[in-house]
Amino acid sequence: MEQYLFLGFIGISILLSILMAKGVSLFHAPMVLGYILAGAVIGQSIFLFGIDIKYDTFDLINSITLSLLGLGIGTELKLNDLKKLGSGIITIVIFEATMTFLLVGGVVYLVTQNVSLGIIYGALASATAPAGTTDVINQYKASGNLTKTLYAVMGLDDIYALLIYSIAIPIAIILLGSNEITVGQALIKAGIELVLAIGIGIGSGFFIVWIIKKIHDNIIMLLFALGMLFVNCSIAIGLEISPILLNMCVGIVLVNSSSLLSRKLNTSLSSWSPPIYVIFFVLIGTKLDFHMIYANWIMIIIYILTRTIGKWSGAYFGCKISHAPKLTTKYLGFTLLSQAGVAIGLTLATAHYLINAGYQTEAGQLVSIMVGTTFLIMLAGPASAKYGLKKAGEIKKLQ
Repeated sequence: MEQYLFLGFIGISILLSILMAKGVSLFHAPMVLGYILAGAVIGQSIFLFGIDIKYDTFDLINSITLSLLGLGIGTELKLNDLKKLGSGIITIVIFEATMTFLLVGGVVYLVTQNVSLGIIYGALASATAPAGTTDVINQYKASGNLTKTLYAVMGLDDIYALLIYSIAIPIAIILLGSNEITVGQALIKAGIELVLAIGIGIGSGFFIVWIIKKIHDNIIMLLFALGMLFVNCSIAIGLEISPILLNMCVGIVLVNSSSLLSRKLNTSLSSWSPPIYVIFFVLIGTKLDFHMIYANWIMIIIYILTRTIGKWSGAYFGCKISHAPKLTTKYLGFTLLSQAGVAIGLTLATAHYLINAGYQTEAGQLVSIMVGTTFLIMLAGPASAKYGLKKAGEIKKLQ
């Protein structure tokens, strides 16, 4: 895309998102719905003019957004709070992600009679997007046991989902007939990526803590925070490790070293991050291929229904087994439906593997279906999260 077109796209995205967000707020809907609708409108408009937004642009915004989300989630994971919530958090995460993987994967296999497709869609479905949910939490000033549990589950869910993905996708590719990588090599690669992301994140976190103790100027703090965020993001891209996991570890170190320093850093970034989130959601809408969605509407419905059932039932039974509070048990599942950054990022990586294995058609179908389901899920996901938080009595600010 030409530079002037790209700048125009960014400007129009932000302006239209303001109007759409104000429009949906009249119906007491989360603002993120307005951003997604703006993306759908802009996506169809630029298509009519023959403008194509390359996936490279999406990848960059996706990586920055995941870095911001990872940092934000990490700063909510205080070890003392996790200890109070108990080991039940691990149980909840394992149940909701595993049940989603098995249910989506099993039903897709029954419909397509293709084991590899079942594994691929099941692995992608296990991830829960924090973007839309955290936006709802921030917008309505939610707080309480469900909110604390939700932050912990979202943070640990992405770690577990990455584990599922790292193991499942290479196996799926192998079953398709590709000899590019063995199961053993896939497991080793996944282990190395996790160790690198955690190690670099922890090291970076301690370095940031050491530096920001010496910073007292707000402008310098913002510049330093952005600089470190971009450096960590570039490291994650260069080493092909998870930007969300790396920055999540940074956030965990920050908040457990000093809650004051953590708030200081987050306050600086909060003045810069909203446009990134807006552009991220708009970009999702621009990649909607309605012809491909229509051609695969059965798969899309199956995916959305089975993923929703898997997330809700997995969270419910996980809470039951771990003896979570009644309201958390009843409504946690409603807050875990969003799907966006992590799923899209993993979808693009999977499409790359499929293309290299000679399955170009399947790769295109996968991207279209996942972007289409993400669009539809993100229309309902934030509203569902708001419903769950409201019914649990944790929304403090109605808009």
